[in-house]
Amino acid sequence: MISNVAFLHPAGRVFLNEEGGLSTTFEPHRAGRRSEGSVRILELDPELGLRVPAAEIGTARAELTAPVQTLPPGRWEVPPNQGDPGALGFLMLQGLLARDLIVAGTTATDLLGEGDVLQPWVPAREDGLVRYHVQWHVLTPLRLAVLDGAFARLLASWPQVMGALLERVVRRVQRMAIHQALLQLSPVETRLLVLFWHLAERWGRVTPHGVTIRLRISHEVLGQLVGCRRSSVTTALRHIDESGLIVRQADGTWLLRGSPPDELEEIHWHQGAATS
Repeated sequence: MISNVAFLHPAGRVFLNEEGGLSTTFEPHRAGRRSEGSVRILELDPELGLRVPAAEIGTARAELTAPVQTLPPGRWEVPPNQGDPGALGFLMLQGLLARDLIVAGTTATDLLGEGDVLQPWVPAREDGLVRYHVQWHVLTPLRLAVLDGAFARLLASWPQVMGALLERVVRRVQRMAIHQALLQLSPVETRLLVLFWHLAERWGRVTPHGVTIRLRISHEVLGQLVGCRRSSVTTALRHIDESGLIVRQADGTWLLRGSPPDELEEIHWHQGAATS
């Protein structure tokens, strides 16, 4: 469960009041990375070993070990690959990470969490015509398994685990495709409603009153997630609150009521209410 989240921006850390507007800045972290030895990947992430035959799972757990690093909240200055061509990247074991892609003066944000596989050092193509810049922000304390070249060589004996890791990458691509599609929705109220249900798939918890999302997301970050200005988000959230479909709770988290939007039905907003 995620609590006390302070979302970060290039200017610093943003703390929230009731309207998501209180902020303060600080010098982003460029250090603080700490190694904590090696861990057994399949013990911390059992889903990766589901396809391994039962008679071999004990051996796989013992063999597939990887170094672990921890990162405090702040800007993550990604280390270079340091000449390890076989490195696969990182597996997120715990925490929340934001990837900000800045293009033409606009920031688009993507959230990553437990189970995601990433290669943050992959550079932009030098011959690309569209220039962009990527920044990484650790939002809650982060634990990363380092899938280095040595781990990749161990995977040669366990193709089932390699297949599961590749499936994780495909899942993220699918989530990004859904995110891209919701950016085409109109008005902003619909865009936000679909976004919250999209986030609920990973960070939601079912309660007797609805689905609670334990993410304290500022209006500014919501704007970066749905591709609009913070002022538009504030107005749209007011309309959504009047509809009762999403409620901002006293602790700054969110409660989703009703059912997720149907893919074939358009949502209409009128007189402070939403109907299909």
